[in-house]
Amino acid sequence: MICISAAMVALMFVGCKPTENNYKAAYDAAVSKRQEVAKEQMRPASGLMSDDGPQLRVVDGDSVYVLRERLRTLDGERISARWLVAVGVYKMDTNAKASVGALHAGGFPEAFAARATGGRHFAVAATASSLDSARIVAKVFREAFPEYPYVGLPGAPVLINN
Repeated sequence: MICISAAMVALMFVGCKPTENNYKAAYDAAVSKRQEVAKEQMRPASGLMSDDGPQLRVVDGDSVYVLRERLRTLDGERISARWLVAVGVYKMDTNAKASVGALHAGGFPEAFAARATGGRHFAVAATASSLDSARIVAKVFREAFPEYPYVGLPGAPVLINN
């Protein structure tokens, strides 16, 4: 009985021993999964989209953040432009207005502040009629202001489908 118990214990230790090959296989599987997720995030979305925040998209080879949001002027009027290039989002309208003042001084005379649902206020650098033209404006902005802080945004302009 003791011999059988000792043999079972020895077999249990030998059978459960992790090997280098097992570790390597698990590591390779994790790396592969991570790469697939990264590729998936760079593909244009299809089907349902999250409404939580900007979605990373690839448009004509450029990575851009896109958000669907209905913005209004600070006076509550509807904004007629289809696409907006936002460069900051703030909780207070005074901060958005200050950011717009800096944009005016930096060469973006059509910049304005806009209000969204949930008490958020966007600093909008420019408007555009299509996603492609908004992408070009965002690219010009990034090149003109490489150190811009993009307060409240993911480190780049966000193209808002209004």
